[in-house]
Amino acid sequence: MPRTTRSSDLPDVLAFMEGLWAVVHRMERLSKQMAAHGGVTGPQRLVLRLIGLFPGISAGDLAATLHLHPSTLTGVLRRLEAQQLLTRQPAAEDRRRTTLTLTRQGQRVSRNVRQTVEGAVAAALAQSPRAHRIATRRFLARLAACLDQELS
Repeated sequence: MPRTTRSSDLPDVLAFMEGLWAVVHRMERLSKQMAAHGGVTGPQRLVLRLIGLFPGISAGDLAATLHLHPSTLTGVLRRLEAQQLLTRQPAAEDRRRTTLTLTRQGQRVSRNVRQTVEGAVAAALAQSPRAHRIATRRFLARLAACLDQELS
């Protein structure tokens, strides 16, 4: 019978990747739970949070902030608009650009942090010293840059 592998038995890279996969898997599970109970997934709620923080943000700027291709964001925005959580309007200065604002219902969904990915991340951050949070953000940026290099 095969024995269970412990993280301590793995090389550093694989142990780290195991941790990443555990986080990603739990974020996906919580996102599905959010959709079932609150009507929006974790990524959809993140879109609402950013629009709430930056009312009138353009779809292009939001896509850049989220590191998404604009066409990927378009589908998310359509679903949220269909749920009457946001409105899209052409920008006054450039009608080719779309600006985004939350509806009242979108504001309510955006403010609720209970049982969300953001709530879990906030709880973990609250338990970590500032220096650790800064080092983690730097490491994540470095990891993202290395992943970008692998993509080219």
